Amino acid sequence: MSNSRRPIESDEQDILDHLEAYIDANADDDTLTRETAVTYLMEQGIGHVEASDRIEQLLLKGYLYEVGEELRIPPRS
Repeated sequence: MSNSRRPIESDEQDILDHLEAYIDANADDDTLTRETAVTYLMEQGIGHVEASDRIEQLLLKGYLYEVGEELRIPPRS
């Protein structure tokens, strides 16, 4: 089966990279929620609206998914 995810823009890739770094650094902590993700991205200098919009786009394109309130990043193939 080929990769069915749509390509992402460079700013979306930056958001995904930030979220991966957060998850790697906080592997033993609580789960990553949208609220936590937006707060973390704001700490990285990304505006609230942009962070929320980029997370939504990554969800729609399949680069993030939600289980309950938790954001997860599927393995890259």
